[in-house]
Amino acid sequence: MSVQVAIPQKEKKVTVELTVKEAMALGGYRFNDDPKLRTDARKRVLDSLDKTLLETK
Repeated sequence: MSVQVAIPQKEKKVTVELTVKEAMALGGYRFNDDPKLRTDARKRVLDSLDKTLLETK
C-alpha cells in the first residue's frame, strides 16, 4: 500500500540549533548518562518544523 503526502513549501529551509551531543544522538550515538538526549533533540526538530509550517498559514 502506497500513501502520498502533500508537503507544503517542500523547498523551504528549516534551521534548528542543536548542541554537538544532540546532533550526535540524532545521528545514532548513544549517551548512557543521558537517555533522554535523543528524545529532547528530536522534539526540538519537530517543534521547529511545526513553527515553520504554521507561520506561513
